[in-house]
Amino acid sequence: MPELPDVETFKRYLDSTSLHQRIDDVDVRNAYVLKGVSARELARRLKGCRFESSRRHGKHLFVSVNDDLWMRLHFGMTGSLQYFKHGDQAAPHARALFVFTNNYRLAFDDQRKFGQIGLLKDVDEFLRKRGLGRDALDVDLSEFQKLLGKRRGAVKSILMNQKLIAGIGNIYADEILFRARMHPAREISDLGDKALAKLFRAMRYILKKAIAAKADVDRMPKSWLLPHRGKGGKCPRCGRELKSAKIGGRTAWFCAHCQKRP
Repeated sequence: MPELPDVETFKRYLDSTSLHQRIDDVDVRNAYVLKGVSARELARRLKGCRFESSRRHGKHLFVSVNDDLWMRLHFGMTGSLQYFKHGDQAAPHARALFVFTNNYRLAFDDQRKFGQIGLLKDVDEFLRKRGLGRDALDVDLSEFQKLLGKRRGAVKSILMNQKLIAGIGNIYADEILFRARMHPAREISDLGDKALAKLFRAMRYILKKAIAAKADVDRMPKSWLLPHRGKGGKCPRCGRELKSAKIGGRTAWFCAHCQKRP
């Protein structure tokens, strides 16, 4: 599922390809991904306009159309973007195409159709209504310690709680905890300020490095958990076989030797 580094990569891709171009048409090929707007209304509201800027918060991408209209993109489990020239083949699961007058298109590709496209007037109001916490890269250490210091629950579940900190999902929670050498089931309330600071530094480091790698596993260090994560995977530190456990309804991968549970 696309997480903060993936969505930041999509944001930068959209910014470099699709801003300031006049939208000639919107071709909705599967209306299932539309939320709160019909295909006809989406086309009517966007035709003749331009994508002026973009803003990411957590796993959501917002694209400014004009002073009082934003398009919201959520990538679900398999969503992505593809910018291509007319005549070239669109992504195999393109659910909506934004057709520009320069003869290029931007496709919202989503194989499993859990992604969402919607329109809204106020991004901040949307974030408040959804109860989303601060973006993981906008939180400072003091705020991080206050947000997490008085919580109860497994540290992995807390990291993934979008109402506390937005953007971290299953995969990067595992990576952050691997770098911090913390067991994913460790009780968050047992962490003091020093341990929380270590966790905060690991979060910032992993998210920024993953963005620099364009969220591509092949570009990530082999010393990370992600290239080895899964059945039969070996810990890149000690070589022992990785373990898995259900924590908060999600599968956590970790090294029981390097991430000992107190």
